[in-house]
Amino acid sequence: QLSAAEAALALKQDLIDRLKAEAEQQRAALETIPVLQAQADIFKADFEAERAAREELHGQREKLQEELRQLRLRLGGDGA
Repeated sequence: QLSAAEAALALKQDLIDRLKAEAEQQRAALETIPVLQAQADIFKADFEAERAAREELHGQREKLQEELRQLRLRLGGDGA
């Protein structure tokens, strides 16, 4: 009976050790979540800034193309 109790105690201690290790791993994972969230926020802000810059450049390009078209029309009209 004593050896059975010792075996059960050893199994319980092994379970406790594994649960402690798992709890430590979970704690470490929880510490990385805010860091990963901050990185994601930075990536999102960079993406949105790049998108805004591309849209602004596209608008400028459209404006310049329209100005070029108007100049060509004026030059073509003056030549006629």
